[in-house]
Amino acid sequence: MGTPCSGSMAVWLPQDLSASRPAMPATLASESKVDASHKVKSISAINDRLVPKDENDRSMPYYHWWPKQGSTEWISYEFTEAATVSSATVYWFDDAPWGGCRVPQSWRVYYKDASGNWQPVKGADKYGVEKGTGNTVNFDPVQTKAVKLEVVQPGNYSSGLFEWEVK
Repeated sequence: MGTPCSGSMAVWLPQDLSASRPAMPATLASESKVDASHKVKSISAINDRLVPKDENDRSMPYYHWWPKQGSTEWISYEFTEAATVSSATVYWFDDAPWGGCRVPQSWRVYYKDASGNWQPVKGADKYGVEKGTGNTVNFDPVQTKAVKLEVVQPGNYSSGLFEWEVK
């Protein structure tokens, strides 16, 4: 019987988020050009494919409209080419009870028609506002090059989201 090996162990600490997480497959959202009514660096969080594990998980990057409160705000995706879209899933950010962000009062999905005008999707089943889970709305399929999420924030609060997926 030999003696156990002794030695040093190297520990690697990644300096970049992409180095510490497995590569995720590209999605329609992740390949889109993002724009919003509140242009801040954190907007990149909405299509990074990272979602919270539950309603208390605040470890994932998120985007919010703070300090705007009680207003109607928006985010849009411009696709690289026309696509058929029939659902959207939003993971809302809510830092109650101490923070200033709450789930929205309401929200809607719009698409850009062939003339370049925003139109509400038709046949939407449910615009959910639960935190900690994906809120999926299904609607009549549309062929488009862009979609928009319109969010009505609650009276004395801002709203925010971890992720917005489209399919």
